[in-house]
Amino acid sequence: MRILVQRYSALGDILILLPILKELKEQHPDLELALVSRPFVKPLAEELGLRFYAADLNGKHKGLGGLRRLARAIQKDFKPEIIIDGHAVLRSQWLSQLFTLMGTQTFQINKDRKSRKGFLNSGAPSSLKPTYQIHLDNLAAAGLRLPFDPKNLPNAPYLLEPETEAWWQGKKARQNIGVAPSAKHLSKRWPHEHFVLALKEMQKEGRRFFLFGGPDELAQLKKLGEEAQVDYCLVAGQFKLDQEIALMKGLDLFISHDSSNMHMAAWAGCPLISIWGGTVPQAGFAPYGSQNHPLQLAEKLDCQPCSIYGTSICLRGDWACMEQLPPTSLSALAEKILLG
Repeated sequence: MRILVQRYSALGDILILLPILKELKEQHPDLELALVSRPFVKPLAEELGLRFYAADLNGKHKGLGGLRRLARAIQKDFKPEIIIDGHAVLRSQWLSQLFTLMGTQTFQINKDRKSRKGFLNSGAPSSLKPTYQIHLDNLAAAGLRLPFDPKNLPNAPYLLEPETEAWWQGKKARQNIGVAPSAKHLSKRWPHEHFVLALKEMQKEGRRFFLFGGPDELAQLKKLGEEAQVDYCLVAGQFKLDQEIALMKGLDLFISHDSSNMHMAAWAGCPLISIWGGTVPQAGFAPYGSQNHPLQLAEKLDCQPCSIYGTSICLRGDWACMEQLPPTSLSALAEKILLG
């Protein structure tokens, strides 16, 4: 059976889906499984044995006409028998409809927006269905039932390429800590000044910090390393995503917000401190694995959480969920984990 899965963004959501597809392929080797997503996902997908189709959504596949071209190309090359929409946005729904017109069965995830709205407005339910379970339910609707344990997931299969291995051997110290200090939304972002103070407190002889992020964050990452006066190395912008995950496997600890880097480190099996503010793990996007140590204010604010995915608007106006989380809370937790 040939199955096409759709998921275009965000990277964190894609990283929740990929381990599920890996398990699906391993437990059902008779399936031909393909993923259509943004081009940067290609090295992650192909290493899992997935056939990959790059969606150029800002170019030749833009708009309904572009999606028609994409659907025709996939149909000609792959001829899917089932479409799994793991995104449930307008473009994925359009593509599914185009395949429906070709006689292909389509299944779409149920984001249950009503429950998500209730979670924010009233604080009930106490937690939402995890995103991985939403994907599993969608696969089950298509007749693809999958035993899946998010706490005991095999580590990502990505390995260091020779060039990356040589770089790592030349950079690693006795103790290596990864830090990803940026996030798309302000409600997810701990203040730069707090990171500076926390890293200063954490600096010790034989300890090196590896700073992760996007290529556009290099200046800010360098500023953090210099202001914190720590032994640091820039990872951002140097490697493909699969190589970043492979590097994370060698770290003693990773520190991140609720972001794609959090999910990368979790899948790598790296001990993890995840920092939460406007979003909370109970909203369904907690990372995989059993080594996550969520860090947030000890006493929950009345306005927390303010968003499921993150927002850059604070109704209080003071970003208290992040501003009031002291640097010592991170440094103390990090030392506890590193000391074992």
